[in-house]
Amino acid sequence: MPVGSQTQPFAVLYVGGMPRSGSTLTDLMLDRLPGHVAVGELFYLWRNGLAHDGLCACGEPFSGCEFWQAVGAKAFGGWDGVDADRIMALQGSVDATRWIPLLLSPWRPVRFQRALDEYVGVLLSLYAAIAEVSGGQVVVDSSKRPSLAFVLRRAGPRLTVAHVLRDPRGVAYSFSKHVELPPGAALREQMPRSSTLKVSRRWVTVNALISTLSVLGVPTVRIRYEDLVERPRRELTRIATAEGLATSDADFGFLTAQGMTVPETHVVAGGRIRLADGVLPLRLDDAWRREMSGRSRRLVSAVTLVARFAYGYR
Repeated sequence: MPVGSQTQPFAVLYVGGMPRSGSTLTDLMLDRLPGHVAVGELFYLWRNGLAHDGLCACGEPFSGCEFWQAVGAKAFGGWDGVDADRIMALQGSVDATRWIPLLLSPWRPVRFQRALDEYVGVLLSLYAAIAEVSGGQVVVDSSKRPSLAFVLRRAGPRLTVAHVLRDPRGVAYSFSKHVELPPGAALREQMPRSSTLKVSRRWVTVNALISTLSVLGVPTVRIRYEDLVERPRRELTRIATAEGLATSDADFGFLTAQGMTVPETHVVAGGRIRLADGVLPLRLDDAWRREMSGRSRRLVSAVTLVARFAYGYR
């Protein structure tokens, strides 16, 4: 991510889908494509970064990261003047699944519209500053949440959605495990856990909502985690094509027989691999096939049956 300046309009590539589906890996790969700057799950910047001074992927706390300090100065005249609690309150009032019907409606209550306008203004200032400080033209936001994608749909910038998918049995198994997090990487010591039934339901609804965006005319490309690991160049080319961009052999030099080279990034929130450096091996995580209990596997398979087949998971 070269530091520079730019005046041309920026675009947003939104990585949406269910957590534990490979969005952070997608993020790190997209950061290597020309003109792209990946900054992680921006929805959580206000909580993890501004309010709690969490760790940036560069290894510095948010307050000590030169990139994010430059972004704050460009967007808001400095982070000191930003009310993180106010922005998180705005998120709760307009950026949640329950508000999607209003985000789709041409008629909204005045109070909701005012909050939405304020929230969109904050987002546009943030995206524009990220693009200018990085010198990139495409800001990659991997927040995954369907509601934020619906907000961005009417916010103004050119929007493309990369819909990340993973076999629901792998997602449910991931949510069942106890996984320690590096100190400072998140607000908790372990990755969140959730019941198999809840994850299965969420897998169906979240992916259905993200899929709806293509019906509404948003350029959307489905990327399966399993395909991304095994054929990364093909899947990244598909994303670039959806953005209307061309790729060349030189764009994929970061992919090697050992995996992918990861440079310093400023991913502010996301999976623990955002802190990786050097060479990151590309290995398919399919431990669920060997270690998931038969009962849990049958439950996920039953709840997700129709959607799973629609997305190519047999």
